[in-house]
Amino acid sequence: MIDEVAPEREPLPEEPIPARQPRGAARRPRRMRRARPTVRSGSLAVALAAAILIALALAFQGFARWAGEHPGWAVLLGLAAVPVLYALLRGMPHARELRRAARAGMAEAEADALAAPPVPVDEPVSPPARAQEPLPAADTFPPGPEEPTLAAPFHDGRTAPLPEPEAPEPYAPDPEPEPEAAVLTAAELGSVDLARLDFAALDPDTFEEAVAALCRRDGCADAETVGGAGDLGADVLATAPDGRRVVIQCKRYGPENKVGSQDLQRFGGTCWSVHGAQLAVLVTTSEFTAPAEEYAEASGIRCVDGTELTAWAEGTGPAPWGPGATLR
Repeated sequence: MIDEVAPEREPLPEEPIPARQPRGAARRPRRMRRARPTVRSGSLAVALAAAILIALALAFQGFARWAGEHPGWAVLLGLAAVPVLYALLRGMPHARELRRAARAGMAEAEADALAAPPVPVDEPVSPPARAQEPLPAADTFPPGPEEPTLAAPFHDGRTAPLPEPEAPEPYAPDPEPEPEAAVLTAAELGSVDLARLDFAALDPDTFEEAVAALCRRDGCADAETVGGAGDLGADVLATAPDGRRVVIQCKRYGPENKVGSQDLQRFGGTCWSVHGAQLAVLVTTSEFTAPAEEYAEASGIRCVDGTELTAWAEGTGPAPWGPGATLR
């Protein structure tokens, strides 16, 4: 028998042994093996799918029953659901592409982070210690300018000189308080000489009573005060000796406060129409402004200022209804 000689086998190529990587070097990411589906996971998926189908069937059955009872609402709901389902079906491929792109980007970012070399951290370098130089002796300093004294003014170009203190203001005593206005009743005014009465020193109510007393003294026996809240501009009502109805408004003002056109306008709006005046008079302890005098002349209201009031009380001037009284 002839011995068969086995053919010689070719030697396998020797693969180079990979060198051991030093610590800190970047490592390649390991590929993760996909887990093979098992029988257990397949049964769970089938059970989950069956449960979903049963739930959908029950939901559809309930919806069909409700739609049979409410056909109008069912049609509206179906029309509203059509665009929503269309948008969902159309957006599913785009969502899949976006998820794939996101996964690919995350994988590339992780690979780049692993392949990047470590960044060396520089240790802080402490500054070299400087040798402390000895201070020069006092005799080695060059002579400088003399220091300024407080006796002579010193200006270095950077400091502004302080201003001289101002002289204190002379002492001024507090102004004396104004005297309180006198308060008198109608009975007390009956025993007072009206010619010597200071009308500016009276309070507003007493001033009205004094004007009413003047009216009674000069022939208006029924003169009375009606001033107060809701008087509508009338403070004194009287009947003149010739029978005219007199309506008087009293303004006790100081010398710095004049009666303006607004006061005349308010009085003129009520004296004729509300109080039925046949003679309207405004008496004040002060003066009237030029616009107020123009309005009074145009509307027929007689104005009595502080000077004319004093003359009326002293008897040197006429009463508002007298022959010498004029419109202003």
